[in-house]
Amino acid sequence: MKKIIAAFVIVAAFAATGSSAQKPVDLKFNLKKGESYAYASTMNIETKGNMGGQDVDVKNTVGISYLFTNTGDSAGWKKLNSTITRIAMNINAGGMSINYDSDQPVDSSDMVGSMLGKILGAMKNGQFMFTINEKGEVGSVTGFEQMMQKVTDAASGAGPMGNVGNAFNEENFKQNIQQSFGGYPGKPVKPGDTWTSTMNTNAGGAQMTSQNTYTLESVEGNTATVKVNSKISSPAEDSAATINGTSTGNIKYDIPSGIAIDGDMDTNLDMNINRGGQSMPMSTDIKMKITGKKS
Repeated sequence: MKKIIAAFVIVAAFAATGSSAQKPVDLKFNLKKGESYAYASTMNIETKGNMGGQDVDVKNTVGISYLFTNTGDSAGWKKLNSTITRIAMNINAGGMSINYDSDQPVDSSDMVGSMLGKILGAMKNGQFMFTINEKGEVGSVTGFEQMMQKVTDAASGAGPMGNVGNAFNEENFKQNIQQSFGGYPGKPVKPGDTWTSTMNTNAGGAQMTSQNTYTLESVEGNTATVKVNSKISSPAEDSAATINGTSTGNIKYDIPSGIAIDGDMDTNLDMNINRGGQSMPMSTDIKMKITGKKS
């Protein structure tokens, strides 16, 4: 009799554990009013190809860090005040290396690096605001034009280097934010469940569409691990460039707040750029690391 009771207890324990493991989690952006979220991303970008008969081999590293603070929560929309706390860039092309890190002193003997530092340095501590709902959908963006005016003023007289500031515009920033917060399912999910989303982005004038599939891989304590698989393509009507690629990786979320705390993404793109009657085949590999925490 005792053996029967013991066996029943063991079976019941496993059943309870299995039931708990399958309990749905409500993964959504839930940063409370007054709370802050430090977010950082680093992209290692390697581009190879041929441009006008010349081989192209460029390696870039771009890092940017933000501090997001929820200053308001009304009608389902949170208002986040955003401060750029760090920006760094490293460019290696044609035997030339250019470096800038807003956390490090600028080398005044490096004229090109100093100019890049002047332009990007104008962005550090820059602030703008945007609204976001629990699904990660970005609404309005304000204050960005004023921030970028400082960059424009710093780029005055910078010659070709002044074009660096053009890579940062309101629409690009909004798209980047949307990508950072766009992986929420919009409903409770269990491990093994999948959901999808479509995102349109603009990278240097090239239009891209990402068809994203997310899978909740696991839940451990307050951490949810989401697997991401994306197919990337350019619109059929875009004659200036054809783009095809994939993006894969994993992102870990803090379930109570819904913030991304760790992630790795690997993106591979094959491009064919048509310019001036010339076809320029290029390939780009982007390895992205993200980290985040409440602060």
